[in-house]
Amino acid sequence: MKLLVVIVNYGNEQLNYLQRVVAELKSFEKYSVHIVVNSNIPLNISGVDEVNIYQMDDYQLLPLTCRNIIWENRDKFDVFIYTENDHLFLEHHIDKHLEYEKILPKSKISGLIQYEKNETGYYYPAYHADFDWDYKSVQTYGGKIFAHFNNLHQASFILSQKQLIRIGKRINFLELHSDKDYWIVKKYKNFNIKIFNSKYISKNAYSVKCKVNTDIYRYAGLQKLICISEFKENLIHHLPNIYINGEGGRLKLRSDEKKMNYAIMKLLNQKNYDKT
Repeated sequence: MKLLVVIVNYGNEQLNYLQRVVAELKSFEKYSVHIVVNSNIPLNISGVDEVNIYQMDDYQLLPLTCRNIIWENRDKFDVFIYTENDHLFLEHHIDKHLEYEKILPKSKISGLIQYEKNETGYYYPAYHADFDWDYKSVQTYGGKIFAHFNNLHQASFILSQKQLIRIGKRINFLELHSDKDYWIVKKYKNFNIKIFNSKYISKNAYSVKCKVNTDIYRYAGLQKLICISEFKENLIHHLPNIYINGEGGRLKLRSDEKKMNYAIMKLLNQKNYDKT
């Protein structure tokens, strides 16, 4: 199968991670992998097939250029990956995504959970603030158990060609999307001002660069599910491991392995699955 991987890269601080990600992708045995990197600087990374250089006023929009490349090539590849330059895709991630596609309804799509690790164990950057598992979402398909994690961000996505085309019929794949409920209008003296609706501040508000992947799961009529009965196979490593200790001012409270394991056990013990 032909696999197109489009990676966003900004600056030279994480080129070591990019090299590792590319090397791993090129080691795949079941897929013919074509790698494109959209970057603001020239690159000379072994294994990269194309580099597109973008000079932009707002580099928060650099990740969105990756969606353009994917859409332009929608008829040329079987599977598509968008990713930031520091997420280590393994061959089984694609294998599992395609396996799950065969058993999930068209209204569902499989996703991944990011992790970091050190000598004390695994940590899960997406598991913070009020983000959590939806404990009422447990479903079984094809003998496998799935659940919804309400932080949609994973800095990446995998789409089969069929999924890509179907999404393109639901939303404009080349644009970022918004929900009118993100904003409320308040009267201030003699004019109106728009402010964030507070209930969306954490759980449903994503940054511009995050929306490159979260839009796929939020606006295209798809529910993102994680296969929890094969949980470890649906984890993806965020290579810098910077969130564990709050490096670079990243001080969000993160989940350790104990909290995640307890949540998975609780999900698996749910008695009222939607049998399919």
